Amino acid sequence: MATQYQRRRLLLFAIVIALAVPLALQAQRVPKRIFVSAVDENGRPVLDLTAAEFRITENGTRRDVTRATLGTAPMRIVLLCDSGTSMSPILNTYRVALNGFVDLLPPEFEVAFVSSGGQIRVRTQPSTDREKLRAEIARFVPEGGANAFFETLLESDQRFLQKSAEKWPVFVVVGADTDTRTEPDVVRYNTFMNNFLSRGGAAHVVMFASASKRVGAISDIASNLVQNTNGLYFPIVTESALPDKLTTIAERLVEDHRRMADRYEVEFTGNAQWPRAVVNIESTRRNVQLEMSPRRP
Repeated sequence: MATQYQRRRLLLFAIVIALAVPLALQAQRVPKRIFVSAVDENGRPVLDLTAAEFRITENGTRRDVTRATLGTAPMRIVLLCDSGTSMSPILNTYRVALNGFVDLLPPEFEVAFVSSGGQIRVRTQPSTDREKLRAEIARFVPEGGANAFFETLLESDQRFLQKSAEKWPVFVVVGADTDTRTEPDVVRYNTFMNNFLSRGGAAHVVMFASASKRVGAISDIASNLVQNTNGLYFPIVTESALPDKLTTIAERLVEDHRRMADRYEVEFTGNAQWPRAVVNIESTRRNVQLEMSPRRP
């Protein structure tokens, strides 16, 4: 049972993550991104605006718009699955749930299949090849060891999501709230989180909760990731709930992508020292009304 000091330390850890520190500032100007819907005077979507027709200010200072495109780019999903020892008893249900999730995804969505038992293992590179993905799911077996969730999360983002700025970066996580060998580096997490949000990333999680109902570091990180990206978080106790929850996540991904089809991704060059600046946007085209969000649906 956790001591009072241990419980207090965990609470402080969760709060630090939620507050998120600013990114390390290496340059005065950095690319920033917002998401914008545009309608005409009759409330109909306006889908042919160009970058030159957007005007942006950041803390009152005019900024150059570098790109404006409709949000029709496909998702690139990192399917991050715990392959630790605790998942062995539910292997058959695990495979059924993963296949059900994959079956609901549009064919243009890319999926990288990654596991986090002991250390990161890349089972498939990002691809639309569903046959290869299903073959890897069929071969999926727990590998023992602890859940290396934190390191796998950060490395997967760096290898598969950061380098594809034109894609919609998404994490779908199936994990277990097991003890980790070391506490995650809060500064590294916050740096990742700020960067992931700046790219309009999304995250959804199914987490097998501890039978003792104690919340561990993995759940702290996963729930904070979901909160910041307005995703879905499902704590479950029994394996029978897993297929339904992954189906719900797949349906949410499809709906979110549909909703982005008539919204714009607008990039501009902003001040690195203003990570939470006041941004205003307007269109130079007459009778066009804009609504702005810092993230996708």
